[in-house]
Amino acid sequence: MNDMALENLSKRMQNDFYVGVVGSVRSGKSSFINSFFRLMVLPDIDDEFLKHKILDELPQSAAGRQIMTVEPKFIPSASLQMNINDTIMNLRFVDCVGEIIPSSEGYGSDQEPRLVKTPWFDEAIPFKEAAMIGTEKVIFNHSNLGIYVTSDGSFGEFKRYDYENIENSLIPKMKDLNKPFVILLNTKDPTKKETQDLAKSLEDKWQVSCIALNVLNMTKDDCNLLLSKALEEFPIADLEILLPDYINVVGDDIKLKADIKATIEEIENKYSKVKDVDNICYNLRKSNLFSNVKLDLLEKSSGKASIILDLDDSKYKEIIDNLLGEHCGSRAEFIKYLYTSKKANEVYDQVKEAIVEAQQTGYGVSIPRIEDMKLLPPTVVKKNGMYGVKLSAKAPCIHMIAVDLESSFTPIIGSEEQSMMLMESLNKDGGDDKDVWDKEFFGKKLSDIVNDSMKSKINNLPDKSKEKIKGVLDKIMNSQRNNLIAIIL
Repeated sequence: MNDMALENLSKRMQNDFYVGVVGSVRSGKSSFINSFFRLMVLPDIDDEFLKHKILDELPQSAAGRQIMTVEPKFIPSASLQMNINDTIMNLRFVDCVGEIIPSSEGYGSDQEPRLVKTPWFDEAIPFKEAAMIGTEKVIFNHSNLGIYVTSDGSFGEFKRYDYENIENSLIPKMKDLNKPFVILLNTKDPTKKETQDLAKSLEDKWQVSCIALNVLNMTKDDCNLLLSKALEEFPIADLEILLPDYINVVGDDIKLKADIKATIEEIENKYSKVKDVDNICYNLRKSNLFSNVKLDLLEKSSGKASIILDLDDSKYKEIIDNLLGEHCGSRAEFIKYLYTSKKANEVYDQVKEAIVEAQQTGYGVSIPRIEDMKLLPPTVVKKNGMYGVKLSAKAPCIHMIAVDLESSFTPIIGSEEQSMMLMESLNKDGGDDKDVWDKEFFGKKLSDIVNDSMKSKINNLPDKSKEKIKGVLDKIMNSQRNNLIAIIL
């Protein structure tokens, strides 16, 4: 017996295999549960007493219009603990009353409804109400997998449209409950082309896996196929998409990186189920961004998937061109750019912590490097009647100060009314700063006007003032005292 599908599905449901079987009345729900237990469960039970107990609890089934299941039923009554390939699982099915087909028999009438007992109410309630409430509670509260049983009308007393009306009402509700489920199309002949076409149309219509089976003549392979399809309806738990390492080290300001990120996000938002992993790969290939899309891992039992994306050499060159711009016109320019970048990085490595600190707190100081330190000549010093040698070193210590530099622009445009109109126009665009910055005044963008003003303020700072600020910082850094008063004139 191949129990791999059952084992994988049990692991995905954290070893609590609770299945709600729902659908319309007279579709074969009870027959399916009977067949499934006889094929997949009872052969693995050695305890004869327990086996007969479960047999007694299996739901009844029969032909005709008469409704057989008149109240929701847990099978077995207490969850059954089973050992499948060294995996301990708790198994329980719930057989639902089923949504009413009006021409069925056994539910009473609107004037004299049949009352039935349910596990959820102390008093008996009308059959129709029990059917509706039971379906929702079975799927939402008492199971972690749903099996919706319907029929093509090839057996029994009802036609396809009888079942189709219930599908259009019930399946959307099941999708809203956001629990994984599959559709089982119960049919006299699952191999017929018309039956397969109907199953495919149901799958396309509801975006849920649909399997055509004859529940009275199911085999173990049929059961495993159904369970495998059910496993694919669970959400993807962990999707890992691996890009070349050189893509990961650049930011979203690089167009290719931004395009790749947007494409992946768009495709991920369209798909969420394990069965959609192949569609994710297909759409990634279709984007023409990647030279190869490889599905590296797909664990249905855990919901984990890993996809490796490769880029061809042209994409690598595109990033290089984007980064270097005009600096890669020749080999000499390229080497010169790399050399200049190396020197710039050496400086940045020394001051980057100070820059970050200045951005966060307003003030940052870089730590001098050993190679920048200069030893001063040793001197003999006398202290408390004793002599010693003073060894000193000096090094440049770069200070970063974040100063809030203000700049203003006051265009004189005419009357007060005109000024109010301009202000209202600016406030209207206030939701997007870029629109305001791009507004032109006297032939220049506001951003250029403000920037020129700030440059002018910085360039007009007198050298004497710079020297005085440096002198104050020298005293602060080298003073042994905690407090210092500085007056700058």
